[in-house]
Amino acid sequence: MGAGVTFGVSAPGVIAVTGLHTFIGSQLTRRLAGRAAGVRVIGLDQRRPIRFAEGARFAKVDLTRPTADGDLAEVLAAERVEAVVHTAFRTDPTPDLELDHELETIGTRHVMNACAAAKVKRLVIASSTELYGPRPDNPNFLTERHPLRGHPHAHAVRDRIEMEAMLADWSSRHPDVEVTVLRHCWIFGPSYWSRVTRYFALPVLAVPLGFDPLMQLVHEDDVVNAFERAVLQSCPGIYNVVGRGVLPVSTLLRLAGKQIWRLPGPVLHRLTYFPSQGQTGDPPDAFYDYLRYLWVADGQRGWEAFGEPVYSTREAWISFVSSRRMRRYR
Repeated sequence: MGAGVTFGVSAPGVIAVTGLHTFIGSQLTRRLAGRAAGVRVIGLDQRRPIRFAEGARFAKVDLTRPTADGDLAEVLAAERVEAVVHTAFRTDPTPDLELDHELETIGTRHVMNACAAAKVKRLVIASSTELYGPRPDNPNFLTERHPLRGHPHAHAVRDRIEMEAMLADWSSRHPDVEVTVLRHCWIFGPSYWSRVTRYFALPVLAVPLGFDPLMQLVHEDDVVNAFERAVLQSCPGIYNVVGRGVLPVSTLLRLAGKQIWRLPGPVLHRLTYFPSQGQTGDPPDAFYDYLRYLWVADGQRGWEAFGEPVYSTREAWISFVSSRRMRRYR
């Protein structure tokens, strides 16, 4: 996959977006539907959102159904869709490991098959820098060429690694489709909510004793900007979507005025095991290892393709922290 960019050339006139109940999917649909240029937007999901983007059209598609590829292909062909943005992934893992796999891995296969059948020209897919995995032997900056080592206990990460491998094979057999993969790091900002942001919003945080890795964040607006540019311009390839700069976890928590409980690994595991299993289906290490070891990604390739991020890691964090503080006074 090449690294060249041709902004504004061969921009698609009809774009379909999956995952309307995700932050990226909903915000991107609104952004694209509100453009002055002649872009027609089709939103795809199991059910129509209550606050659906004005000017966009909705089509019901359930990616977990065995017939989803055919159902989706019919919609794409009927609407003459030229580009698809696939964001229908879990914001947080759930205890239903089988359903998560059906949605994220098999569902993506349905999207790929439908794009091939409907002769879609461009496919943009959401992924994550979490797929590189938190490891003590990671380099300071992981490029898009580094292997995806993931985490052995994080089932959503495993599913997405399987998805990316499947996508790479499919892309090699469908060179007529431009495929762009955007791997974003942890998203922060005033509107974005996830298990990660809910954890960092707590007034008192339990963290692993003896670890203080560098952390990298990206602001919610910069993520949507990257997806918008990725679908409107020709830019096939894999890109890390991250904010500039890194900060130690301890610095982030100090900036937010958090109280910190530094707990030994066995104690932290014992205290959080049952809540973690009940909420995500994974043991605590699937999350806390990302606070133990380095997994910072190199963003240069993404910055060159989609422009400089508006917010640095520090600014994305301050945006998140200040928005949570202001909510106390509402």
